[in-house]
Formats: sequence, C-alpha cells, structure tokens
Amino acid sequence: MEKIKTFLNKNFKPILFCIIFLSICFIYNQNNQNLNFFLKRGIILEYDAKNVNIKNLESKLVSLGIKYSSTKETKNSLYLALPIKGEKKDEKLINDVSEYIFDTHPNSKLLKIDSLSENYHKPFASFVKFLNILLISTFIWVFALYLFYADKMFFIKAKNDFINFAKRKKNSFITFCKNTKQNGLGYFLKKIFFDEERDENGNEKEINFIKETISTIVFVIACVILIRFFIGELRWIPSGSMRPTILEHDRVFVEKLDFPKKDIKRGDILVFYPPEETLKKDILSVFSRLSGILCKDVAFIKRAIGMPNDKFEIKFNERNSSYQVYINDIALDEPYILSQTDWSKCSEGMHCGPFVIPEGHYFMMGDNRGNSKDSRFWGLLEQERIIGRANFMFWPISRINVLNDKYIELHKEKQNNNYKKQRYIINRY
Repeated sequence: MEKIKTFLNKNFKPILFCIIFLSICFIYNQNNQNLNFFLKRGIILEYDAKNVNIKNLESKLVSLGIKYSSTKETKNSLYLALPIKGEKKDEKLINDVSEYIFDTHPNSKLLKIDSLSENYHKPFASFVKFLNILLISTFIWVFALYLFYADKMFFIKAKNDFINFAKRKKNSFITFCKNTKQNGLGYFLKKIFFDEERDENGNEKEINFIKETISTIVFVIACVILIRFFIGELRWIPSGSMRPTILEHDRVFVEKLDFPKKDIKRGDILVFYPPEETLKKDILSVFSRLSGILCKDVAFIKRAIGMPNDKFEIKFNERNSSYQVYINDIALDEPYILSQTDWSKCSEGMHCGPFVIPEGHYFMMGDNRGNSKDSRFWGLLEQERIIGRANFMFWPISRINVLNDKYIELHKEKQNNNYKKQRYIINRY
C-alpha cells in the first residue's frame, strides 16, 4: 500500500493528465452537444432541387440559429446536414428550412430524412476511439510493469498460490470422479445437491469446490432459461434489413411475455425463426434454444405488415414510380421505410399478392425494402415461430431508445400556397 501511495505522489501530474484526457475522449465519443456535428448527432435532408444558391441557403441557416451545417448539391438533389436530432421540438426548424427551399425553388420536394451517424465524419470518430483505446491500454501496461519492477515477488507468489490451488482441486476432482464411477449417478446427485460434508466432530467442512461450481452453473443456466422463456432475451442485429430503424450491430431487448399468445399489432418489430429454418426437436437443440448456449438456429427481425384475415397486395405506383403495400385495397402509410423508391422489384415467384392472409399467419417485411429477405421471398410466417417483440434498443449508448413509432410532420412539397405534409418516423434519431 505504501508503494502505491509513493507511486501516486511521484506521478500525480501524469495520472491527472491521463484522467482528464480519457474524460475528454469519453465525452467526445458520447456525442457531447457542442461537438455532436463532428461525430454522430444530426440529420440529413434530401431535396429534389436543382441549381440551389448555396450561399443564400447558408445565410438562411445562420438566420435560423443553426451554427453548423453542411450542404452538398449534386445534379438532381440537394443534401442538407443539420446538427439536430430530428425530435418533435425540431419540427418547426426543419419546416422553416423546407419553406425557404420550396419558395426559392418551385416544384422542389423533400425526398427523405436520414440519420447523420453513418454518413459523415466516421474516420474522425474512429480516430478518437482509437486514441481512447490506446491510452487505456498504455495506462494498464504502465501500471502492470510498475508492479513487476517494484515487487518481482508479486507475480511469483500469485503463480505459486494458483498452482497449489489447482493441484488441490485437481486431486479433489479425480477422487470425486472415481467415487461417481463406482457408486453411480445417485452418488453424483447426492454429493452435488444434498450431501453436506462433515469432519470427525460433526462440523460442516469447507464448501466443496466442485459441488459449489456445478451447483452454481446449474442454478445460473436454470435462471437464464426461465428469464429467456418467460420474460425476454437480448439479441444482436447482424444485418441492415431493418435500416434505418435498427442498424447493424445494434443490441435490442426482445420481450417474451406470453408470446406468441400476446396480441400482435401491425407495425410491431418481431424476432422469429423463418420458415426455411428447420427447428430440431432433440433435447440438445431445445436446450440450446431455451438457454442460448451454442444455439445455431438463425433468427430474423422484421416488422409485422400483414395481419391475419387481411387482403394483402404490393402494387407499383406509376405516379411516383415506387412500390406500395395495400391492405384491403387501401394504401398503407409507412414512414419508417428507408426509401419509397429503393425496393426489391416484385417478380415471378415472389409473394406480392393479392391474397388473403390466413388465421395464425403474418406477412413480415424489413424497413430496408431494397435489402431485406422477408415474406416477399419465403412467404407467410406461422405464429408458432415468433420468439418475441423487440421493444427496446440498449446499445449503442448514443441511440438508446424504445422501439415504438414516434413521428414528426414535415413539409414534403408546396402545392399552390399550401404545404403538403408527410409523417416521418423519428425514433431512429
């Protein structure tokens, strides 16, 4: 303890510097409000506008109080990046920007709204994270080397203690295995769950390491199975089929309460085993699915679009050159879609309707309609294959959110003297 105190006194300034620098990196990576534009927080508005006067537009942004912005004009589109999160409170600000663009450029339209996170400044953000990891690693190694040089016996003592402990437990385990082989399964169960070892005076001996370890493992596995079966489980998202609502490598909590008996509503994000996945019924496979241990069954995550008894059809809309879902011959409003025009084309062999969805079945689709292997390709989903409903995103920290649809109404285009509005989903921001 005295050596540690001496070390801290001698190296107070470098340690303080490391702590301050680590704090700055942490704040930087957590998207501090003052620095958010250079990392992740913000939105991108895409307009169908040509020959925009960028200088006048930037002057307008400054007059609206937007300190930072990025504008990019291509042949047919204008991209406007704003350092705001796209929440309900930002609705007026975005509409003010749109009104200016519509007034100065007739016939222009707001095509889509997207998140800034995956589009800008990724190299800079990655560099800051690299510095963060590098500094933490350096600090750990410096501390470890200090312990080694300050007291070389520290590691030798730890090594000897570990070897002696391993030898004792090895001998105990060998004896336990021999007795189990001689006396059978009854001896094993008795020793693990019921028997209390006592010495010559009848006092309880020190807790057996093997018994304690196996009992703990069995208890933990039982708890995991109960929690996963009755309450919920955590899932890692491997693909971008649910973009922009859920991105690759996001982590979500999947609710399991009474599924699949619990009522499923249109728009629910569900995790399920697709029809093409053969679910084995042997004990090991069932145990793997219940516990999540070495489970190789592939699960999908999609949104419930078609419900039982719905007349379902996907039609191509000639007016806006895009596909659209029709439920009972009425167009479905889907603001969560990444792009109305970027769809996988309906072709022969795909399930695009029209047909009536039978009882106990659902039509599942990803929000990223141009890159989603969903019911259009493999058909309807049986209710029994549903694992649960994804209702909470807990990672990454910067996008922790409840997965329910929150909307803002934005001006899509100007018609005469009125602005046509459209709902856009904002939970992804």
